[in-house]
Amino acid sequence: MARPVTVTKERILSAALDLVRAGGPSALTARSLCARLDCGANAIFSSFGSIQGVRDAVRKEARKLYQKRVGDGFALNPPFKGFGIALIWFAMDEPYLFSMIMESQSQPASYKDYIDSYVGFKAESLSAIEETFGLQENDAEMLYYQLVLVALGLASTCIDGKSLLTIPQVSEILGKNVRAFLMVIRAGIDEREGYVPSAGTGPGGEVDSYVLMRALIGQNHLLQQLRARPRYILDEEWAELERMLRNSCDLTSESLREAHPDLTKGDIRTYILSHLQFSVSEQSILLGISPASVTKARQRLKAKLLP
Repeated sequence: MARPVTVTKERILSAALDLVRAGGPSALTARSLCARLDCGANAIFSSFGSIQGVRDAVRKEARKLYQKRVGDGFALNPPFKGFGIALIWFAMDEPYLFSMIMESQSQPASYKDYIDSYVGFKAESLSAIEETFGLQENDAEMLYYQLVLVALGLASTCIDGKSLLTIPQVSEILGKNVRAFLMVIRAGIDEREGYVPSAGTGPGGEVDSYVLMRALIGQNHLLQQLRARPRYILDEEWAELERMLRNSCDLTSESLREAHPDLTKGDIRTYILSHLQFSVSEQSILLGISPASVTKARQRLKAKLLP
């Protein structure tokens, strides 16, 4: 009679990794894991406590693989571009593990916070940039974040199957982006404005908010609906409008209340609709109040926002 194979913690983790690699995080269930290991659930739960414990362990193991593979990119020449290539290469080879690693567990305060928390390698990148290109810390940091954003975009298209890039093509794209960013960084301030105009190019020294909001409205289904046929906004729809506020001017209801603690929920909603360029009559329908009440609400809001 053959001896039963011991279901060790290492075997469970290896089987779980294989499941995620083949079918994504949703493929990792207690049932599928037990079937692969030919064991009962008790063997898994005694080692990891729960299936969530297994998922957490897989994410941690995937992070180790990511750190090794992407870290090896700095051995390429130039090292910083090698890092970007290695990141995309890992995403191509391990799309489900890469997606699991990069899945945000909470709402980051900014894209820089997200990159710092999930992409990493900032210290190594800044060192490589300063050594290879001779940039100072602020310019090196700008180049780091810009290339990472490009690399994440390329990785995303590869994972989604929207792009069939090869590694040589990835190298060429990243190289062109690095050279373009370096050209802008090294240009004098007057010359740089010719390449990348500053934000103060629209009315009142700001980006043309009318053009910006029209572009956002054209890309958002809810805003298109409300603009074409105004109606009362449901409570669950306000989260989407708050997201549009953040996308357009990097503001949230929390940051508004932090800056102006006396703002009410009604004030925040008035602010959002005004920022999204809805008229008084439209706001009246969207909020379910009279136009006169909207006008008074906007006046109160303006008074609270004034320094």
